[in-house]
Amino acid sequence: MTTKRPPSVPQIRLPGQAAAVEGPLDMTNIYLAHYGFRRDLGRLLTAVCQVRLTDRGRVRALAKHLKWVLLVLHHHHSSQGTTVSPLLRQRAPEATGMIDSLEAEHREIDRWIGETQSAFTVFERHPTEERRARLTGALRSLADTLGAHLTRQETEGIPLMMTHITPEEAAKIERDIRRLYGLRSLTELVAWIGFDLPADVEEHLRRHAPRDLLLLRKLAGRRYRRRMAYLWS
Repeated sequence: MTTKRPPSVPQIRLPGQAAAVEGPLDMTNIYLAHYGFRRDLGRLLTAVCQVRLTDRGRVRALAKHLKWVLLVLHHHHSSQGTTVSPLLRQRAPEATGMIDSLEAEHREIDRWIGETQSAFTVFERHPTEERRARLTGALRSLADTLGAHLTRQETEGIPLMMTHITPEEAAKIERDIRRLYGLRSLTELVAWIGFDLPADVEEHLRRHAPRDLLLLRKLAGRRYRRRMAYLWS
């Protein structure tokens, strides 16, 4: 007797995404988060390279946005470390080496997060070309290290999740992540992951996203777009 597997669900594909693996889990929020990390670290790097040293308001705004992106990244990786990885270690012992490698990449990412935060603190306090150079180097290393890690998650980690984690468990993980944010921060999160998406992904969200999150996005979207227009100008 064989166990019937749940049917595959539609998966989205975003710029920079390495794979969209078929399976029973809806990976929309993970792929949106990955897109947000890639998008914003790239834009932060460009903005830091171009911002006038005398434009202290925009420098502060860029530092604040980096703090937000790193908070989302912290919650993203924490949920993997405390929930996803233990389940996969238990159910797929043959993948222990790969899981160890992904967690080692988390530690390398944390190293560049620390360097980027330190460099941005110094640059924000007193912007100079020398401090800009240190910051852009740290941001570039963070973006490259995280980008390589996200690619491995999409090509190796997510297929493992599709095989060994149930839709019910995945839904609980999503609910637990949402509880880490208060209403204000959750609204910010929904605006962030829903910003500057391709038309086909917009259509997918209109068809499949929870109504409450679509409403939050609609309420926050216009204000968020104005902030981003200033930030990336």
